[in-house]
Amino acid sequence: MLVKNSSGPNRPGAVLAKVAICLPVLIGVVALNLDGGRTMDERRRAQAAADAAALAAGADLYAHFSANKGLDPAGTARAAAEQVAAANGYPAPTVTVTIPPASGPYAGQAGHAEVSIATTLDATFGRVFTAEAAAVSARAVGRGEPLKFGIIALNRTKAGAFTSTAAAFALVARPLVVNSNHPRALVNSSLVWLSLAPIKVTGGIDNSGLLAVTTKARTGVPPTYDPLAFLPVPDTAGMPVRSATPLTLNGLIYTLQPGVYKGGIRITGLSVVVMQPGVYVMEGGGFRVDGLATVAGLGTMVYNTTSPTYPAGPISVSGVGKVVMTAPLSGTYQGLNFFQHRGLAQPISLTGLGLTTITGVIYAASAAVTLTGSVAIGLDILGGAYVVDTLTVGGIGGVTIDLGTQNAPKVPDVRLVE
Repeated sequence: MLVKNSSGPNRPGAVLAKVAICLPVLIGVVALNLDGGRTMDERRRAQAAADAAALAAGADLYAHFSANKGLDPAGTARAAAEQVAAANGYPAPTVTVTIPPASGPYAGQAGHAEVSIATTLDATFGRVFTAEAAAVSARAVGRGEPLKFGIIALNRTKAGAFTSTAAAFALVARPLVVNSNHPRALVNSSLVWLSLAPIKVTGGIDNSGLLAVTTKARTGVPPTYDPLAFLPVPDTAGMPVRSATPLTLNGLIYTLQPGVYKGGIRITGLSVVVMQPGVYVMEGGGFRVDGLATVAGLGTMVYNTTSPTYPAGPISVSGVGKVVMTAPLSGTYQGLNFFQHRGLAQPISLTGLGLTTITGVIYAASAAVTLTGSVAIGLDILGGAYVVDTLTVGGIGGVTIDLGTQNAPKVPDVRLVE
């Protein structure tokens, strides 16, 4: 049976005419998708190349930081960036390396390198509409300098992971970082609080101090990493054993040599002790200074651990004598005065009476550390910096923490900042 077409008479060529009318639109959509997608892909490639080049420049700036202070007089950082960019398909004419950066928030800052890539991408189907090539650009800024750290409280959950109740507390030029997510992660009730460096807290701040002079504190900051996690523990295999039993020094003049002290060291009474430069390993017993003892340790690092024979002891400086300790100027433990085994929670307490100067880093990832200033006039320097589990600062006196710039640990800060 034949069925009559009720939609009207057939019109030969009607579909062809519609296709002809729509064809430019279809070609435009295809061109937009193909060329737009290629342009986006090229921008991703250019950005990845700029990032890699900026990191290469940053690594070179850090490697030569002690001599060049973050600048690039010999052009080695520039060459490193250009080499990496070329290896990723962007030769020198398309790459501009500026050290220090010429724009952005790090403009003019040594220790930073700005990498810009500018290239073009020829159109494919898009040539039907335009003969112009698509411009593609990318920019990155890399940092390459020693890490600046003042206090890092690593504990992730505790209230008062950093607490200051001291009459006066000063943190000079180095940041305070508190990893705890507690609403009262940082607690300050000091009479005078002076911080000229950034304050970064994962949780919240309870600030009831009377006079606070500080830079703006930031909360909700992601926890930072342990910057000294890479540091190896001292290898005692070739170290001389200076004492096979706990050593107590009381009342005479002594000279100590670096090496292993089984059962630790206690310096007390009227002792006058000179510690020769080097690494001192306390295998149990800890390291304690009390009484009227005077201790001078220039270029020394004390490592506190345990042993099968002697349990671990604390690190404690609490005497009324004079204590001056500076950290090694070079080597693996440059910038460190005290290093406690990462798994030990033995407390560390440092008390100043206006006569205590400890200029290096105190590193104790699992320990609660207490600083006490006990003199109303004068400021004790109780450590140049701290990387610890928690830190409490108290007392009627003043406490200053300032690592300075000449003897900081060799911790690289090589990363992208833009």
